[in-house]
Amino acid sequence: MWRPAAVLLTVLAILTAAAGADAARVRLPRPKRGFQMRMGKFTIPAASEREVCEFRTLPNRKPIDVQEFEFEMTPGSHHFALWAYLGQDRNPADFPDAIVDAPGCIGVGPSDTFDRALLGGAPSPHEVTRFPPGIALRLAPHQRVILNSHYINGSSTDPLTPQVVFNVSRARPRTVRHHAEQLTLGDYDIYIPPLGTASRTAEWIAPFAMNVIQLSSHEHKRGTRVTIHLLSGGQDAGQIFENDDWNHPYEYWPAAPIRVEPGDGFRFTCEWKNDDDHPVRFGVTTNDEMCFMVGYYYRDDESVPPPRVPNCLLQTSGLLCFATTVP
Repeated sequence: MWRPAAVLLTVLAILTAAAGADAARVRLPRPKRGFQMRMGKFTIPAASEREVCEFRTLPNRKPIDVQEFEFEMTPGSHHFALWAYLGQDRNPADFPDAIVDAPGCIGVGPSDTFDRALLGGAPSPHEVTRFPPGIALRLAPHQRVILNSHYINGSSTDPLTPQVVFNVSRARPRTVRHHAEQLTLGDYDIYIPPLGTASRTAEWIAPFAMNVIQLSSHEHKRGTRVTIHLLSGGQDAGQIFENDDWNHPYEYWPAAPIRVEPGDGFRFTCEWKNDDDHPVRFGVTTNDEMCFMVGYYYRDDESVPPPRVPNCLLQTSGLLCFATTVP
């Protein structure tokens, strides 16, 4: 659900120190209410990166309301994402039975449509996502999920075998009033000139009323800044978010939900600095770039299915949408 030069050098130093044939076992105390899951074993060759995906089934026999996700990983992770598979296919033969390589887990699974929703994730080795009191994220019984891990091995000589473990903690009974859904908005029209800087601004208009409870951003290593403005009544209502650390993006949890009425929306701007002698465009590797605004919200009425939303991938929970670039 799921963070410029000095920072990058520090990160690379950590990656190099962490590289090895087998990293020390990552441990995370099990939750008092909930369960723990550990991703299968995979290895990243020296001086390379690898993005892998693994289908799993969660152990919950009944629907559960998640109050908190906690992630613990070997250093070197670019990101970890936890996706819920929302398709109706339950044939085991249609699902990969081992860890597979796939950027963004595109093409992994039995459906040609994007039948998934982002539940949460982590851009750093240890991350906790805890929803405000009265708000939780709902998981279906034996929820099918995709574990999506992207690692960079900074060692020039040794392979890295990382470990990923996470906890799912339930909310206390009869405390949940609203269920959170994930919001991901992306601008894909990216061009950063060689040895230059660039910025892109995009807008997205909400098709229904939303109560936004968290905001963050996602760029790659050339990212220098992301800002988000609220659009209200067709006017810019001001900046509500800013992040200047691509590797550890700021998470904004407002004291009260940000109310977004139908027709209101967001304008977000990504900025980059390219120190390489070649242009950089959108892509899934760390040598490419991204521009995403992410967050969580809840709807006023959860008893009715969400409407179909233009320029969004088909989902039955949450939104993953293409924003409109502002000239």
